[in-house]
Amino acid sequence: MRTRSRRYKPTTILRYFRKGSWRVQILSAVSAWNRNQFRRIALAILVTWVVGALGLHLTEGTPTSNYPTWWAALWNSWVILFSGINNPPTTVLGQLFTMLLLTSGVALTGLFTASVASVMVERYLRRREVTKFEMEDHLVLCNWSPRGLEWIREVHSKIVRERRAVVIIHDTPEQIELPDTQDDEAFTDVYIVKGDPVNEVILRRARVHLAHSVVVLSDERLRDHADGKTILVCIAVRSVCGTANRPNLAVECLHPRFRQHLRKAGADEVISAHELGLRLLARASLFHGMTRVYQELLTVGRDANEVYLLPVPADLVGKDFVTVSTLFLHHRHDKRACLLIGIQRGELMMLNPVAGEAGPIREGDELILLSQVYPDPAKPLPIESPQRPTPEGPSVPKT
Repeated sequence: MRTRSRRYKPTTILRYFRKGSWRVQILSAVSAWNRNQFRRIALAILVTWVVGALGLHLTEGTPTSNYPTWWAALWNSWVILFSGINNPPTTVLGQLFTMLLLTSGVALTGLFTASVASVMVERYLRRREVTKFEMEDHLVLCNWSPRGLEWIREVHSKIVRERRAVVIIHDTPEQIELPDTQDDEAFTDVYIVKGDPVNEVILRRARVHLAHSVVVLSDERLRDHADGKTILVCIAVRSVCGTANRPNLAVECLHPRFRQHLRKAGADEVISAHELGLRLLARASLFHGMTRVYQELLTVGRDANEVYLLPVPADLVGKDFVTVSTLFLHHRHDKRACLLIGIQRGELMMLNPVAGEAGPIREGDELILLSQVYPDPAKPLPIESPQRPTPEGPSVPKT
């Protein structure tokens, strides 16, 4: 079997250089050094070195000293600046210049080391920053807060079957401190898009129109005006996504009085931590221990019960709530066991409906199920009676 050696034609090489990838890398490295004061540090080192060499040559420049020529003075000054002194000077002025070089060497070495460390940290963080990518069915998080770390851990929990990538949109990505993927696997599929989520160009870059869900955190930097920015983000997201196949938009609201404004701006779900916290405190004061129940329902865990919304299967349409809820009781021995606790019908939610309040289940309704395991829509719901073999006696021959 013959193998052809790969030849690089001149046109191929020229095309590679035209791409400018190596130039982009060099320019980005230089700009990173400039952002971290490398130019000033280099200038300070040069000035200190030249001044020290000049002073030592003028004060200690005897034929028998270490500084008889300019080149010898420059070399020995560099050694003193970054290594230490070998032969102490004999004059008072020479000792002063040596002290200046030793002190400056320690300070400048520390600054240079810190600058290198900051550049490396910045480049490590920018590995997650992307400018263009092909992605769909992902999760988009607009704005950033340290609370976003726990949100990422929840949506990337090990029990979540359909793990989706997370794209963070924030105007200052250097403020986003994510754990290393080796320490926490929840942050392996997390990317950053630099920009303001109010900008539609940034939203398109993050491919919001193809996302599964969009979550908007309150921008804590704006304080009382954070809800105003959230409203603008909702309008921008809806403008980019249009009306067909748009992602679910869940937003955080600081002041409950802006809830209606956020709904009008296009938010599908509005969560007010302040309002939820007060209601939990009220329930805890009336019924002791209820906070543990809500915490269990809101925690994504391997053995934690959670509430799920699933479309009603076609074979359940027309049946009443009591009949359907009874069907789920057949599988109490199975880990897939579910409890039907309510029905979502458009904007109307009916939890534990009594008598004929819910009426017959309609097409388009959603079942509100309590389960330990996520009910997979691709599989049938556990509503059929389990088939158990019935004991049969010995066959009796017919006469």
